[in-house]
Amino acid sequence: MTSINLYFATYHFEPTLKYFILGALLLLSGVTYSQDGKLLLDANKKATYTDQASTQKSKDECFKIAQKWISDTFGNYENAVVKQDAATGLLVINTYTPVQTSLYDYVRFDLTLTLRDQGYQVKITNLDGTSQLRSPARLGINENNLVTEKEMLVKTETNKKKRSDVQQQLDQAKADNDHVNEAMFKVLASLKEYIASH
Repeated sequence: MTSINLYFATYHFEPTLKYFILGALLLLSGVTYSQDGKLLLDANKKATYTDQASTQKSKDECFKIAQKWISDTFGNYENAVVKQDAATGLLVINTYTPVQTSLYDYVRFDLTLTLRDQGYQVKITNLDGTSQLRSPARLGINENNLVTEKEMLVKTETNKKKRSDVQQQLDQAKADNDHVNEAMFKVLASLKEYIASH
């Protein structure tokens, strides 16, 4: 990008357009990153999604904005918040977000937000797939192992019909994981855009 184009992109967009573009880029980067068909795991093999950002706002301003984001995004603030400490800038919520997979309609998760002057860190953990038709199930290494298992079966299966069936199962397992990843990245992008624009 030339310096003229960079100058134009930085200084001549309306602020709301900047935030819209920022949110769209974050969402697209998350969607692109998550398309390998596996959930993001931490060192303990648990599904984990993290982000951090800088801001020109104080910790107290960010805390109030984050509280409003929780209410606006998830509805009932009191039901979502598990722990809050304005002095340390800590907010922990347990809530749901819709996700369309073959097994689940929602993902329940914990979101820990640590705010400080001019920035924050956020971590999403403890993902549970939920549905009216089945009991909640913790999402993580098992979903990734299923993808790996199906990938091996596709490579080794010699029967054409069986290989086709396994390929369909593999495609569905990857799509399910990608939908979960997309939902989590959407939550992270929503928070980032909300704090930046308020």
